[in-house]
Amino acid sequence: MARPPRYVPQDSSRRRVWIYLAVVAFILADALLISWALGARTADTVTESASPIPTFTPVQATSTPSPEASVVAIPSTRLLSALDDATAWRATTGECPIASAKPELSTDAGLTWESTDATGDVQVASLQSIQVVNETVVEMVGLSVADCSPQFVRSFVAGDDYADYPALLAGEWYVDPADRSVVHTPAGDETAPCASVVALSARTDEDGAAAVLCSDTNVYTTRDVAETWGSPVQIPGAVNLAVTTMGYVVATIGLPECAGVQLVALSEEAPLPNPTGCLPVTIPSETLPGNVAVSEAAGTLWVWVSDEIKRSRDEGATWQ
Repeated sequence: MARPPRYVPQDSSRRRVWIYLAVVAFILADALLISWALGARTADTVTESASPIPTFTPVQATSTPSPEASVVAIPSTRLLSALDDATAWRATTGECPIASAKPELSTDAGLTWESTDATGDVQVASLQSIQVVNETVVEMVGLSVADCSPQFVRSFVAGDDYADYPALLAGEWYVDPADRSVVHTPAGDETAPCASVVALSARTDEDGAAAVLCSDTNVYTTRDVAETWGSPVQIPGAVNLAVTTMGYVVATIGLPECAGVQLVALSEEAPLPNPTGCLPVTIPSETLPGNVAVSEAAGTLWVWVSDEIKRSRDEGATWQ
């Protein structure tokens, strides 16, 4: 009769050891997997925390001056005031009392000019502004030959004769060259928005409204007789400005896109500079500061640059 297998305790112990080792290995492996998973999640969290928080900075639409447009504005030696597409007054000016006041009138779109003599009539010099009122009336602010103080003169006969009206000077807009940090308004003297105003243009269709061009080519506007001024509008290359039906027009020079005088419009509807046209000229741009004047009337732009008078009926797209 065969005997049953003999029970050996040592074999059973060995099996238990292997089982324990397998369990331990499983636990270790599981622990490693958990540790790896937690580490990966922590790394993701750290990476997400290290990412920069998006920020949005408002961008102001301004023009950046190019090297060619680095112009410092100076007072122009040219004055121009148009009544319509055929009639306009012009004058040259300069230091008082040397610069005589001899404004000229054209009634044939600038083809010919008739000279007048305000200095001979009322001893005024160094004209600061001209305002044509109608076919026969023109008003001017200049400086007295005697002491270079501001003086208001008017002609009712198209320049055949001039008279001095000192009582009306207080109601005028002007800048006295003796202190360009002050603007005289119909309400009195007001501090200018800059240290040196080189051009001033006041609206006749809106009481208290005007614009000034400063030597740093910033343009400021006011609607409350210069008690407050709007934010500056930087216009590279600006040399002069004038009132238009829709707002103001600024004459600029030295811009790479225009070999001559670039016209820039400003208005309530479009407060940012809006180039409207270019008047090509052949003379070097460095000779233009102080030699450009601009005026607008009845939809016609007039530009006096150097010795030429040009007109445009389409905002500077074409010239004649």
